[in-house]
Amino acid sequence: MYLYEYQGKELFARQGLSIPQWEVVATPTAAREAAGRLGGKVVVKAQIRAGGRGKAGLVRFAISPEEAAAAVETILGVTHKGETVQRVLIEEQLEVERELYLGVTLDYSQGHPVVLVSNQGGMDIEEVARRDPSSLVKMALNAFAPPPLYQLTEVCRQAGLHGKELLQARDMLRQLIKLFYHFDAVTIEVNPAVLCRDGRLLAADAKVIIDDAATSRNGELDCWAVVPADPCQRKAQSHNLSYISIDSGGDIGIIAGGAGLCLATMDRLIEMGGRPASFLDLGGGINADQMRAALEITLMKPGVKGIIVNVYGGINNCYTMAQGIAAFIDKVPAAKEVCLVVKMRGHSQDEGWSLLERYGLTVVKNGTTEQAVRQLLGQLAAGEGGWENGYPACG
Repeated sequence: MYLYEYQGKELFARQGLSIPQWEVVATPTAAREAAGRLGGKVVVKAQIRAGGRGKAGLVRFAISPEEAAAAVETILGVTHKGETVQRVLIEEQLEVERELYLGVTLDYSQGHPVVLVSNQGGMDIEEVARRDPSSLVKMALNAFAPPPLYQLTEVCRQAGLHGKELLQARDMLRQLIKLFYHFDAVTIEVNPAVLCRDGRLLAADAKVIIDDAATSRNGELDCWAVVPADPCQRKAQSHNLSYISIDSGGDIGIIAGGAGLCLATMDRLIEMGGRPASFLDLGGGINADQMRAALEITLMKPGVKGIIVNVYGGINNCYTMAQGIAAFIDKVPAAKEVCLVVKMRGHSQDEGWSLLERYGLTVVKNGTTEQAVRQLLGQLAAGEGGWENGYPACG
């Protein structure tokens, strides 16, 4: 769950971190009024979850309410990295003395969370770290408990901070770590943390990513859950499945057990001349109802004429998945009009194969993904069963 900046700052404020004054608006008129309340000189920030807002012109400075309104009119509706700007944050301008970087994130290569501190913040912190690795200090955290205060003091000192700025950065870092543990976060970072000319240290930005698997334990975040615009994604979300639409002109849906297998199947399909319409990741431990729903969701997208199911029965039981496929065929009239090839192997595979074969489905038992794709493309090309508009039907 990737929070918008304003949502992250709400969490910061609850934790007692110092942040600039801000308001979120959705119209130029509201921006003008908000800028007036905030003193006239403001920063206008597009509220999207993608990075690179500054370089894309989606963060602008205004010296009057009128300029703020004009900036919002320009920014609203812009699409950046697939996300369209619908809200804008209006924030007081700060008198910047210095910018820092403070963050807590999971180090997947090491399997534990780490603290990151730099005495240089701003848009190009990644480039700063590549150019001068010593400018970004890293400290491993215990996976279950925050570190003692002296360790945070030391990591800030190693980053080149001293005196009052060190103490303020240490205290802000401690609060970020508390949020990280409380919300089962993947990443919480402040870039930049602004040391103002009046001596205050404020979180001028907020990047907060919560582990999706942990959101059910954080009821206070329910009001921020993102509702996908795509009806297929909404239905997948309701069944705890992950659905991605790929090509509006594609005609083959991919269902696989794991994102890696989804992508590998898609690559093979494209290499062999197919056009994927979508892929759906089943995840682990699914039941028959989820399997049936996965097929229904895949078929919801207009133009889908073939579906490949590519699964290994490890966490997921092959017979349980076969029951879901059988229920799909029994209960969904459109199931008879789609080519369906199943590559299935693993736990309870014999029972699963037997059930699917009773339904007359093409089952790839010990073959490869390439063979399964070739089976599906061959059936589509052969026009077995006859489709309206000249496309084939299988099953």
